[in-house]
Amino acid sequence: MPVVRRISSVFACCALLLVGCRGTSSNCPEATVTADPSEIPAGASETDLFVTVHIQNPADGLVAVTELSALNGTIADPLARATTYACAHDVSGPVEVCVHTVYVDGDAEGSTPGEVPDVRAVHEYLRLPHVRITDPLDCSHTNCTDVVCPEEKNVCPEVSSLTIDPMVPMVVPEGETASITVVAHDPDDNPAALVTTLTALHGTIADANASETTYACDRNVGGVIPICVEASDGACTERVCEQVRCPGEPLENTCPIIESMRADPNPIPPRTDSSTVVVTALDPDEFPEALSIEWTSEGGGFEDRHEPETTFRCTEAGPVDVCVEVSDGDPTCLELPDAKRCMTIQCPGDVAVNLCPNLNVISLNPSTIPTGSNWTTVQTRGWDTDLRPFPLVLTLNALWGSFDDTENMSCPEITLDCPHSSNVVFQNAIYICDRPGDVELCVDATDGACTKTLCTDVRCPDDIPIPP
Repeated sequence: MPVVRRISSVFACCALLLVGCRGTSSNCPEATVTADPSEIPAGASETDLFVTVHIQNPADGLVAVTELSALNGTIADPLARATTYACAHDVSGPVEVCVHTVYVDGDAEGSTPGEVPDVRAVHEYLRLPHVRITDPLDCSHTNCTDVVCPEEKNVCPEVSSLTIDPMVPMVVPEGETASITVVAHDPDDNPAALVTTLTALHGTIADANASETTYACDRNVGGVIPICVEASDGACTERVCEQVRCPGEPLENTCPIIESMRADPNPIPPRTDSSTVVVTALDPDEFPEALSIEWTSEGGGFEDRHEPETTFRCTEAGPVDVCVEVSDGDPTCLELPDAKRCMTIQCPGDVAVNLCPNLNVISLNPSTIPTGSNWTTVQTRGWDTDLRPFPLVLTLNALWGSFDDTENMSCPEITLDCPHSSNVVFQNAIYICDRPGDVELCVDATDGACTKTLCTDVRCPDDIPIPP
């Protein structure tokens, strides 16, 4: 597409020999840059830059792109038509700021120019990747102007810390306030005295400009509320934000998102089979439930699949997909693309195939708890022949009630007191009723990659009080 575009444009252009081909000064775009002010006053260090584009004979299908540059100092956005220039701290006097203008193919893939009113070229700037004509020098212009940097420059203020007590996840007690402390400084006190301003989306800050103040929650808005401070010296501003948690429910749920995930090492070297996997996830309001994480993979297992940082161990060779899903208890959030992310881990070729664990026993004594009692013993047994990718773990669960003495045990050697082999894991637990009626008790057995489940029913006596 770009090659055909350029050839056709050249033919169309050269057909207009009377007015000149593209590449001649009459048809090339030309831009100028101005600075306001061009001489930066003492105590300041920045000026505004404005780029104006002139195109005498616009070329069909091509757009003009400008790029700003300077011998030193910093340009906030070199591709923009309106931006700022900041002097280097150790430079004073005239500094040359230039604008370079070229044509690019506006229809090429990756070209996404943005419209700007009152500019004849109608495109503010073209984001990378730039798709340039074959020879950019075929049609290009560079114009410059001088910006005068002062000897005495402004040093922007800094916010050292913004602390809130109590901090998230602690909740501000009902009817009480949170304490806010701001530590900020301005090294040069120029061009004006330092001012800090606190803001909150909901609730009330007692004194928005104080370094120590209090925050009161809005009684109608609960959840996590961001509190921000801006430190300004009249020329530049730094903004820092923290969070406070208010009692009650937020106005609406904010779904959790996965910011990043990684594996180290990846690829996994030969004669090893594990990698540390890490996910960074965020749930600003932790509503309706606290953030939960679950790792999954069909090609390996996890030491703890519910931790943000855990060990992944391969159970098959080659590339395997490792995925993580985050949830805050809102099922609609699971439908969003930010709720799940996957990556590929390259497992070595010498990985042994995993054998899934066996789960043999869940038994109750008694299965019908007599009147006057509220508990029964629960025995579970499982075994794993290869003891990989992770040691076997048994976990008891029930819809209601509770468990005691759920320790996973194994026998170092077979004895009368411990008649199991070393790869057998067992529990001698206690289940405690908290209401009458039947309840299903289940045990999960997992080696980190495979999970087996067994369930049985227990009947709790009618004399157990029903919880409120």
